[in-house]
Amino acid sequence: MEAKSKEHIPFSDLEEIKRVVKEKKKDVEIREDYNSIIIEEGSKKIEINKDGTIQGSMPFHSFHTHKADSLKIEENDIEIHYDDGVYVFKI
Repeated sequence: MEAKSKEHIPFSDLEEIKRVVKEKKKDVEIREDYNSIIIEEGSKKIEINKDGTIQGSMPFHSFHTHKADSLKIEENDIEIHYDDGVYVFKI
């Protein structure tokens, strides 16, 4: 079953996040534990925690928030929605 484009995924559903990322990007490495998943591609890394804490780093900058509301996964990016706006993480 192909993931819907711009599908809203709650942070608590790490299995669904992992499934959609694997479907969209087959060349990323995904590590996981009970509370979070880490998605890596080359020097890019994003950690998504069940409680909405997000940490990401790409060459030349990084991102961290404790206020994330939701995320949407596309072919080449993950949109992180939070109170102050949207951060786009390129994968």
